[in-house]
Amino acid sequence: MNNDSVILPKMLTQTLNQLPTPFWIRDKSTRYIYANMAMAKLAGLKSPDSIIGRLDNEIQAALFEDEVAAKLWQHQVKHVVTTQEKLTLLEVHPDSVDYPYITKKTPFYNESNECIGMAVSARYLEVFSPNDFIRGKLPGSLLLTKPDDFFTEKECEIIFFKLQGMSSKDIGNILYLSPRTIENRLANMYIRSGVNHLDDFRQFCESRNLHRYLPHKLLLNKRIGFEGDFDEKIMG
Repeated sequence: MNNDSVILPKMLTQTLNQLPTPFWIRDKSTRYIYANMAMAKLAGLKSPDSIIGRLDNEIQAALFEDEVAAKLWQHQVKHVVTTQEKLTLLEVHPDSVDYPYITKKTPFYNESNECIGMAVSARYLEVFSPNDFIRGKLPGSLLLTKPDDFFTEKECEIIFFKLQGMSSKDIGNILYLSPRTIENRLANMYIRSGVNHLDDFRQFCESRNLHRYLPHKLLLNKRIGFEGDFDEKIMG
């Protein structure tokens, strides 16, 4: 298989074809240059041929109809290729996929050790959708790696719920903290962010991609289960 000079060895594609879980590869232009049958099933398609060689907006499947999600995926390809850093995300697409799934996105190299694209493996969440946490506001791709260290992990937990419109009382009930403690921590975060209103704070968080970060504590909640150990760092 080839696309834009990217040639995948037959022994590689034959091996990947046997995987029971979705796997795909995208090149620098964000075009799909490989997808296995499990990936096709994830997208609700009969064959990987409907994916390979195409961009997101060229694939006739409900999973790719969300333009916001497609642009985000394309940005992730460019980010991985540029930084050569891994990304782990939680994908939630209730209109096209029955269950949330975790994707692990890694740089894809050629024989000259040049990063020429991004390889992606996926695993489904079992048990339940994090819809309980995000109250029906499903942003598509949720980061499982904290974007930066501006806020602590515990502060990010408060941010996650606050940006869903939850009250300090409700957040406190979930995190086992008093409403006053939540308010005090939010006030401190406002000061550090240089804002004094929730709308400005939301904009600040979005500028740092924090609105898409799903804190580890939420993934470790007993109501969420995985098919298996997919990422030791995530599973704690």
